[in-house]
Amino acid sequence: MVRRLRKTKKNQKYNYNRNRKRLDKQLKSTGPIRCLEIKNALDPRKKLSANIREMGLAFNVNRTIPVPNAKQNRIQLTRYVNGFLEEDAADVETSTEVKRPPPPPKIHVAQQLEQEANEYVESRFRLPKGQVKFACRMIDAYGFNYKAMSRDRTNYEQDTWRQLRQKVRKFLSIPEQCTPYLEKKGWLDCEMDDPSDPRWKEYGTDDEEC
Repeated sequence: MVRRLRKTKKNQKYNYNRNRKRLDKQLKSTGPIRCLEIKNALDPRKKLSANIREMGLAFNVNRTIPVPNAKQNRIQLTRYVNGFLEEDAADVETSTEVKRPPPPPKIHVAQQLEQEANEYVESRFRLPKGQVKFACRMIDAYGFNYKAMSRDRTNYEQDTWRQLRQKVRKFLSIPEQCTPYLEKKGWLDCEMDDPSDPRWKEYGTDDEEC
């Protein structure tokens, strides 16, 4: 064990003015809650686990959806092979019905989150201006001949024709960035999926060789 230097040991002092309880909370904290639905329904007088449970959400996913127990599965399979499961089912039918617990008092939070998750959200991904200019320049020079694009001297990143095809298709899938270019070319009146239009014919794809 390496001994510490005397100066380092001498300069270490206990700070009596620091609130250790508050410091411990800051170190264990994961930051403020960014979800507005949960933040508005949060009760500061209760624990976080109790608040999450009242909202109909899972605080610990490992408890809500436990890992399958291989031993229990083997026991159940053995009982099924030996014909004991039919007796267990008969016992369950004869027994009294188990009452379901009442719904959580703040179940509207879980329902609201589920509704927002099911709604369609448009992608906010945008390409950098340099890639947009590069894609426009390649389409102007070679159309949709991706193998010819890969042989261009301005292909400094040495992208393959498949990588260039992916970049061009990604550029055309973002209306905010490709609409001004298509309007300048006069291609807004035609559909990209129309195979009879020679302007959108792709060369050097997996289905066709140059």
